[in-house]
Amino acid sequence: MNEIDILKDILEYRISLQKWYNHALLDVINPEAKALFTRLRDDESRAVLNIQQKLMRMEASCRIAHKIFPVKNRA
Repeated sequence: MNEIDILKDILEYRISLQKWYNHALLDVINPEAKALFTRLRDDESRAVLNIQQKLMRMEASCRIAHKIFPVKNRA
C-alpha cells in the first residue's frame, strides 16, 4: 500500500466521521452538545480539505514529472 492509497483510506474515514457528526446534529437538543458536535464536524471538514489538497498535489506531481521526463522503452 503506497502513501496515496493510505491517504485515500484516511479521507474516506474522515468523510464518514463528518457525515456521522452531521447526522448526530439532527437529533441533539442540548445546545452545548450541539456546539460540540458542530465544532467536531468543522474540524473534520478542515481535515478532509487538507487531505484532498495533499492528494491533489501528490497526484499532480506524479503526472508533471512524467511529462517532463517521459519513460523510454528499453529494447
